[in-house]
Amino acid sequence: MLRSSGRQWLSLCLVMSFALLSGCSGGPPPAVFNPPLGTVRPSPSPSSSPLPSPSPSPRPVPVKVAIFGDSQATALFLNRPASLAASLTVTDASISACGIMPGLVVSRSGERFDLTSACPNWLSKWRANAQKAKPDIALVVIGAWDLFDVQTAQGKLAFQSPEWESLFLSNLRSGLAAIRESGAQIALAELPCYRPRTTNPRPPGYWPERGDDARIRYLNDLLRRVADGAHIFTVQPAAAFCADPAVGDNTSNRYDGVHYLRPGAAIYFDAVVPQLLVLPS
Repeated sequence: MLRSSGRQWLSLCLVMSFALLSGCSGGPPPAVFNPPLGTVRPSPSPSSSPLPSPSPSPRPVPVKVAIFGDSQATALFLNRPASLAASLTVTDASISACGIMPGLVVSRSGERFDLTSACPNWLSKWRANAQKAKPDIALVVIGAWDLFDVQTAQGKLAFQSPEWESLFLSNLRSGLAAIRESGAQIALAELPCYRPRTTNPRPPGYWPERGDDARIRYLNDLLRRVADGAHIFTVQPAAAFCADPAVGDNTSNRYDGVHYLRPGAAIYFDAVVPQLLVLPS
């Protein structure tokens, strides 16, 4: 983890608290960020034929990237490694505590959160932020609020039900279309495995559904279904968030098992940046 002065770290903690994040810690700096060149494959719909991979020729750096999404996106922006600037020029277009599903999110832990009240204008904000930033690539980081049953004005939508799935895909496509109006290519970030804890402060709280890897896999399948291989692609986080408890369940990486601190953000970008650099223009 990068070291910082007490004043700088206190400022970061204060900013993070407004993003519904809490808890900051210090530690040693990460290794120098020097991503290898990689390739990325577009994720076709299960009902379509496989799409060709884009050319692995890297883009000229730094690439203009705007990060859209919820407080995970906010945390990634705030805790990005300084050396990231050699590869990406990053703009914050995130909206903390803001998923793309309407209504009251309900957890089996009894926790509830009204997304409609928290972010009624997320779609127009995505459009405005994209037009303002004019990024080459929009990195869309969602999912932490999209793993639950939702109580709407029309009734309860159970997670993974046909009605829930239809609404999620409709809202996601609307959001991506709003970003695409700016001309940006879209990198739709697949979810890592989350490791929430009963000891989490509130906010962010426990929200145990986030720790259900089957739910993560299902939502990632939906994200891949939206990718078209031309303007919308999926990018994958580091596999270690799922495969290695020393990474995925490490409070230095994600203090609550969800939101990234500096070491976790470095691991995230180390995996994702090589995929961004080879997305077609």
